[in-house]
Amino acid sequence: MHRLQIRIRREVWSEMLSHCLEAMPREACGLLFGCLSAAGIPVALNYVPIANAAANPLHSFELHPQELVRALYAAGGKQELVGIVHSHPQTAPYPSDHDLATLWHTTPSHWIVSLRDPSLPEVKAFAFRKRQQENFGLEAISYEIVMD
Repeated sequence: MHRLQIRIRREVWSEMLSHCLEAMPREACGLLFGCLSAAGIPVALNYVPIANAAANPLHSFELHPQELVRALYAAGGKQELVGIVHSHPQTAPYPSDHDLATLWHTTPSHWIVSLRDPSLPEVKAFAFRKRQQENFGLEAISYEIVMD
């Protein structure tokens, strides 16, 4: 079985982490847009922060609907949605039950930024994979931070 991979530009990585840190103590959320490399590996070329519209943004995230539509429309087919991002200000970078209940299973990657230690953010990327009938499992994705 081949290992899932994704690449992210260093500038995009920095924007993603900065947005998550600025949102503290609330959970931040956003989208990664990009394309496939010649080797068929997704490459995140842009990060778009999206406001968190959750009723309790200290413990969950919900992408603001109008901002979500605006971001998807702005991509306009020039770039694909390659990932969704959200932060966990106090917990590990693993999906909560609430995270697993979201409808983002078709997104190629789901990134979680843990800010338990804001001076040393911990980031994990996952992919939802259909395992049986209605159940989805998680598979870790290795990522590489690349220069332009």
